[in-house]
Amino acid sequence: MKVNEPKAIYSRYKSKITDPATIVFSAQKGVSATIFDDVVKLFGHKDYMAEVVELTHKTINKYHTNGTKFSPIRSELMLKLVALYKKGVAIFGNRESFINWMSKPAYGIGNYVPLDLIKTSDGIDLITDELDRIQYGDTA
Repeated sequence: MKVNEPKAIYSRYKSKITDPATIVFSAQKGVSATIFDDVVKLFGHKDYMAEVVELTHKTINKYHTNGTKFSPIRSELMLKLVALYKKGVAIFGNRESFINWMSKPAYGIGNYVPLDLIKTSDGIDLITDELDRIQYGDTA
């Protein structure tokens, strides 16, 4: 991934991820399916991200071609993932450390692997809450 790529991605969605309410209101309108490519650039795991949005690569490509927006639920997940990534990298200092943490059982979320929880909005919220605890040193 190019060094400035995450910043370019954040700038595309900045007005849509400022807070939870903004994410919900933006998701209600739907976001372009191109957000899928941006989330894959941030997290990797292209096949897994297709599972997260419950679409095949063929359908995602069709959405791109036709300019179809994601449904509100899919839009919310993708926007929350952009916000989660931004927060995680800020807390861990770099992409590698954050993705490494996302890939291993985390004590504060019942020893679940955070990456396994991103298929639901509440799962992303659990991860975000755990990142807040890590940020403020409340890991007990």
